[in-house]
Amino acid sequence: MAALLIGLSLVVVTSRSVFRSAIALTAALGVVAGLFALLGADFVAAGQLLIYVGGIMIIMLFAIMFSHRPAVGLDRQTNDQWLWGALFALAVACGLIVQFRAVYRGVFSTTVSMPTTISIGRLLLGDMVVPFEAISLVLLAALVGAVYFGMDYEERL
Repeated sequence: MAALLIGLSLVVVTSRSVFRSAIALTAALGVVAGLFALLGADFVAAGQLLIYVGGIMIIMLFAIMFSHRPAVGLDRQTNDQWLWGALFALAVACGLIVQFRAVYRGVFSTTVSMPTTISIGRLLLGDMVVPFEAISLVLLAALVGAVYFGMDYEERL
């Protein structure tokens, strides 16, 4: 899955078509959700799918479709310093690999972790129910404000 994620990420940054980049980004974010699920973080995986793959990518695709650009958009997606960026990314990756090997040597086990959604659900609907509902009211007020400011001036009066 990590190799698939790297391949999809390379397609995102090297593709000349904006639409193909958006589709590859959708697939890459789905693979990230799969990695979270494999690590036992099922709540984060579901959030990744709902928020990023389901929400943000739909917004991005609507923006691409409503823009008056050709469907194949052959704009250049890289700049003149791509080599320096690739070398820097390789150096960071090598440093991270060395650090992870030093820190996590022999730490991993094969035990199965318990689902996290049960404990998060009990926390949100138990001790934290008042702050959870307060946040929902703040988000509702922000949504009403966004609709209000999105209307024409004459419609507001």
